[in-house]
Amino acid sequence: MLLCLVSVAAWGQRRYSADGRRERDLSRVRGFSSRDVDSKTDAFLGLHASLYKGARQYIGFSVDGGWSTMLDNSPVTSATPGGWAANAKLLYEYHFGLLFLQTGLGVGIQRVTTPVDIAKIDDLLNDGLLDGVGDASWRTFFNGYSGEEQGRQYPMTDYDGVHYNMVHQFGNRTDMSEKYYAQLPVNLGYYIVGSYGIGYVMLGAQLNYAFAGKTVMKGTGTSYGLFDVDKGDRYIGPIEEVPTHGFRKDVPITYKGTSVPTKLGTVVGLDVLGHIEGGYEYNTFQKIRQYRVKRADKLDCRMRFSAFMDISLGNIYPYGASPMFESKVETGGQGQDNLANFHHPEITPFVMNHIYSSSIPYQVNNVLPSGKAPWLRNMTVGVRFTVLFSLQAQEHCILCDPWRH
Repeated sequence: MLLCLVSVAAWGQRRYSADGRRERDLSRVRGFSSRDVDSKTDAFLGLHASLYKGARQYIGFSVDGGWSTMLDNSPVTSATPGGWAANAKLLYEYHFGLLFLQTGLGVGIQRVTTPVDIAKIDDLLNDGLLDGVGDASWRTFFNGYSGEEQGRQYPMTDYDGVHYNMVHQFGNRTDMSEKYYAQLPVNLGYYIVGSYGIGYVMLGAQLNYAFAGKTVMKGTGTSYGLFDVDKGDRYIGPIEEVPTHGFRKDVPITYKGTSVPTKLGTVVGLDVLGHIEGGYEYNTFQKIRQYRVKRADKLDCRMRFSAFMDISLGNIYPYGASPMFESKVETGGQGQDNLANFHHPEITPFVMNHIYSSSIPYQVNNVLPSGKAPWLRNMTVGVRFTVLFSLQAQEHCILCDPWRH
């Protein structure tokens, strides 16, 4: 009997230990009459178990969103304006005292815009700081061919039979990447209990797998004619801005492509992000730091409002080998007859690959630190709203009247 009494007392002390202030509040209790209950003063509402002591389990969901971008160490791209990301998760949490472990499953979407400084690439090429052709010919095409020498072997024919070289040059590049993720978070949190409420911090990691996505590349294109093929032709110099001949200047171009093949190690689409979060928790079951509640059978629901940051822990750069600009004429996908429609969204004879799928800006000798391979990381900063429900619908009443007040 003595051992049973000691064990019960120890169990009660571990889970329901009250501080001195609560004990003083309890000492002022005059009884549990109906009149006292009707007065609705906290001193007569009974002593219940604390929600922040002992072991508990919760299920719930969260939604979050914020500003997102792709960070890299290339001198020719910019992390701004970036874009946005949004996520939704089903959650499970295990609590023990002030510590809790969170996991679950989620889905997310990320849409990021990355400007590309093409003029900077040209400068680096011309200065010999990039491996490449040494000038801007990487974005210039002759008669649909990326090499001038080869392209000049296939001249175009004007309406009056004069031969010429049609030159295309591209610039003002901005690339957008949109990805859809399946997510698995694993986080460890800690409650900060204060006189003004319940705060918390949480650290952990999240496994993201990109199962779908798309890219949209936007830029401008200029075409002009070099009538220097036939001896003694009647034209002098380049012929520009003659739309009826297909010569146009700074025409807006949009090209849609497949998802950026980011990868972690050898796994395409994989990303592991570090997660840090902090915020405030509102508990509908009882007042903050008060054991006394008006009812003991209310559902324990927790709502959190927080700020967070996610950033890739590893390098997800895909190390692609595709050029930023490709010609379908060279690959046999389009004939030269379509060169005048280079701005057309469907029959354009040119292809633009996303900046992170291409190799031109990244074969750097001594611009990047130590000449090392580039790195790429996702980053998102935003706000999160979480709702959790206890798997235990009621709390044990330690000192209550027969009506569990």
